[in-house]
Amino acid sequence: MKTLIFLSTISLSLFANMGPQGFHNWKNQYFVETGSYMGDGIQLALDAGFEEIHSLEIDGRFAMGCQRRYKRQNNVHIHRGNSACDLTKIIAKIDKPITFWLDGHRGVPDPKGGSNTPLLHELDQIKDHPIKTHTILIDDMHCCNTILFDYITRQEIMDKIYEINPDYKIIFEPGGNQGEYPHNVLAAYIEK
Repeated sequence: MKTLIFLSTISLSLFANMGPQGFHNWKNQYFVETGSYMGDGIQLALDAGFEEIHSLEIDGRFAMGCQRRYKRQNNVHIHRGNSACDLTKIIAKIDKPITFWLDGHRGVPDPKGGSNTPLLHELDQIKDHPIKTHTILIDDMHCCNTILFDYITRQEIMDKIYEINPDYKIIFEPGGNQGEYPHNVLAAYIEK
């Protein structure tokens, strides 16, 4: 019973989003998100003034909902696919630093025992990109060491980021619409 309550509490907070600070401090020309869900991250990226926004969503219902929501935004591109393997296609032609918002994972554990988060695969694809100075933001860090993040630890995530560029500086920011989840967003960036 405790496990069910724990998982229920986690899944309610999974869609916490970036905190009230938004993406303003992490702006590059391009914004690439994994896990569109209802499109609130896209709206925060528009509010911050990103020139071009790409969002990759595995669930067809959410992808279609976001396509409808942003159909009048020519600079917003919604892609249906699996970020564990399809992120490379989206970023291949981008030749400038990107702000990544990595938020693609399950809200409840896979009943078939499959992977619950593509996070390490996403970071591998970012590592394969020729630019090594992207800004990487990862949501829902409270899911580290739980089944929802496949028991990946915070340290494993940071080690993977340092494989991309050992000069990354990593900090943690509040998440949730009101900042109610302290230290819930990992921000990796190169100091300028």
